Amino acid sequence: MLFAKVSGNSKRKSEKHGQAAKKLCSNERMEHEISLSSLPKNMVHLEDGLFVAVNTFQKETRVLIRVYSSDDNGFLHPTKEGVSLKPEVWSSVVSSLRTFPALTEPDAVTVVKKDVCIFNQTGNSQMCISLQRLFQRKENSFHLVPERVILRGVQIERLWDSYNRIFTCVKSSLLAYTLKERVNFEIRKYPVDENLDGWDADTPQGFEELRDSLCKCLLDFISRKISVLSKSECIDCKQGFLFNMDVHDCVSFSKKENFVAYYEKTLYNVEWDVLAAKFVKLNIHRPFLRWFQDDLFTEMDTVKFFSKIEEMYLNETPDVRSLHTT
Repeated sequence: MLFAKVSGNSKRKSEKHGQAAKKLCSNERMEHEISLSSLPKNMVHLEDGLFVAVNTFQKETRVLIRVYSSDDNGFLHPTKEGVSLKPEVWSSVVSSLRTFPALTEPDAVTVVKKDVCIFNQTGNSQMCISLQRLFQRKENSFHLVPERVILRGVQIERLWDSYNRIFTCVKSSLLAYTLKERVNFEIRKYPVDENLDGWDADTPQGFEELRDSLCKCLLDFISRKISVLSKSECIDCKQGFLFNMDVHDCVSFSKKENFVAYYEKTLYNVEWDVLAAKFVKLNIHRPFLRWFQDDLFTEMDTVKFFSKIEEMYLNETPDVRSLHTT
């Protein structure tokens, strides 16, 4: 990561805000200029105007499955035909579709995490389903929202094929948006320490220290959560078998097997508010936290960050010096 040398703290801050404004304008312009030939990496065409995309709204990361229409210039615009899902619900929907009895049970219906319904619309031997969100009223009754989306044949297959790509984008968004928003909120709770204004923002060391600290905070949560999940889902433990603990899945499984089995579920259940509060509390007295509070997330290579999380978990190695940004 490179840092431009600009003299004067106020000048650096002014340029930083200017760059942020330009980036915001650029993002807004791109949102209205999406076409089939220039899809962003967080968006996949499933065929016939249906797309799956990772989106952000009100500090949360969502996965959209939505129909888009094109204007006279070929630019795409979202329609009301679609659903917005939490990442864990999207993951469960994709998994449920693999076993959904579309061809054998004409009236099949599956409710996923009390959040979305899968309805069978299959005809002419081609799998066809509709997704429709549920919402819970104050009296705890559930109702279907009017908007829905229909997926047919190849669209469902491409939804399956897009899973790894969308999951990569989800991880990036959870870090670069969901956590970032919460970290910035936590920082604002602390008064500005004027004694730290003299810090030289042109040095990258502060960025690396914050990145390493964040990596350790997230690793600590993931390690503890995987341990809890491995025990809570162990069949032998559930059945109360207290003998021959060595053959229990929670003990006999390797760290790699546990990571593969529980990592994604763990990531979806991170308490981002708690993680942000812990990270900020650990670093609030470092002069570079406020300066890098945005760059830490926008400049970090999230793919390498999560790869390092896995490596550290498997090897129990606290060293994160090889985690570089691009």
